[in-house]
Amino acid sequence: MTPLPFDLAELRCFVVLGETLHFGHAATRLSMTQPPLSRRIALLEQKLGVKLFERGRRSVNITPAGRYLLHEARLILRRAEDSAVETRLAAEGALGTLTIGFTSSVGYVLLPNLIALHHRRYPGTRFACKELLIDEQLRLLDSGALDIAIIRPPVDAERFDTRTLMRDRWALALPRGHALTRKRTVPLSALHEEPYIAWSPAAAYAHLSLEQVFQAAGVRPRTVVSMSLPPAILSMVRTGLGLALVPSAMASLGVPGVVLRPLDPAGIDPLILTLDSVMAWRRDNAQATVERLIETAAELEVSNLMLGA
Repeated sequence: MTPLPFDLAELRCFVVLGETLHFGHAATRLSMTQPPLSRRIALLEQKLGVKLFERGRRSVNITPAGRYLLHEARLILRRAEDSAVETRLAAEGALGTLTIGFTSSVGYVLLPNLIALHHRRYPGTRFACKELLIDEQLRLLDSGALDIAIIRPPVDAERFDTRTLMRDRWALALPRGHALTRKRTVPLSALHEEPYIAWSPAAAYAHLSLEQVFQAAGVRPRTVVSMSLPPAILSMVRTGLGLALVPSAMASLGVPGVVLRPLDPAGIDPLILTLDSVMAWRRDNAQATVERLIETAAELEVSNLMLGA
């Protein structure tokens, strides 16, 4: 590696002399005497092979080469100072990039609230968010390609630590004008033998969760089509093709032609209708940026920004 022609201490001496054009004043500002200041400037000129100052008996003038270096030296010193500050912030977790995986249903309320709160606390943090199915999130989290996954439980407690962020519930999605929209809550039995837009097995958590719900209630809807993404499911509902069960947080989508109604929990274990969203991270991930986000997630809970809190 080619050695640099100057160090930061030499540049500081040069900048102060360039601003004062007086060795005595410059030495005072630098808390040093004139002889070592003169030696440093002379050494810098020797390294660069150019004259930076014209020295007279009563005056010091900066040369054209010196004026150019003065501008560049100020930028170098400012960037060095900024780098030192940013390095400390990075070590504290206040600066850096977080790669976050999330399921589509948390992208409407939970994820925006979490990122907005964290950005207010740590404006130097950048976010790379990827909407992914749960199995893919867990695979990428395990490989280190994701720092954080926001998913549905269960989560392998041997590999990952978790924090519950949001508690939601299944809601019934109906096309506008459907007779059931006149009810404030709808019994699950209303779905029996009704045309139904199902969650495909690719959306494993939703698919298995709703199978458990229907089995517990003794309800068998008539599946017309299976989809894996919530917006596609709501679009099918809007056409009148069938009804669907979706997380109530999706009400914030405001899809035209679709109405969401809470399910009547009578006769059903409320836990079966509950949807938890958890933040998961690798247990061996000691990144400070991840630790700061975990702290923000705790504050999000305290601030009652969770759905259903």
